[in-house]
Amino acid sequence: MLILDIGCGKNKQVAGAIGLDRQPGSDADVLCELARFPWPLRDSCADKVYLSHFIEHQPEALRAMAEVHRISKPGAEVIVVTPHFSSMDSYTDPTHLVHLGIHSFDYFAQESFANFTYGAGGFRILERHLTFGHNFLLDNLGRIIAGISIDFYEKHFAWIFPARNIHCRLSVIK
Repeated sequence: MLILDIGCGKNKQVAGAIGLDRQPGSDADVLCELARFPWPLRDSCADKVYLSHFIEHQPEALRAMAEVHRISKPGAEVIVVTPHFSSMDSYTDPTHLVHLGIHSFDYFAQESFANFTYGAGGFRILERHLTFGHNFLLDNLGRIIAGISIDFYEKHFAWIFPARNIHCRLSVIK
């Protein structure tokens, strides 16, 4: 089973994963510029791909996800973690180029995403949820509202009770 950690930085998500990063001194097994395509990986090689705090740094996020699709086997699991648009973390890091909401991942499950994969398919959303910080009162209020209706939360309460991260689990369709 081949597990990839794209943009692994200094902490791989799981032991035994093959890490890719552009930074010398990272835990990367493969040093490469991840904003240049194609990545130095063969087609359909990965069983599982981690993208933890990676996609928000990409100048071409759609192209990066198309590259994830290319290197993943059919049915491969892709785990994406990124700051929610309401998170202070989303805006305080000047290297963040995109700010995502829970429905940003819907695009990768739509037929229109096939344009970026040359008609080869896309992703199915298996699970997605928000995480919150550790403030007992405020974060629990946000968590409760988001649990009732994520759409209502993002539209009316995200800036009052900010989320921390989006966790999205995808399956590759080919």
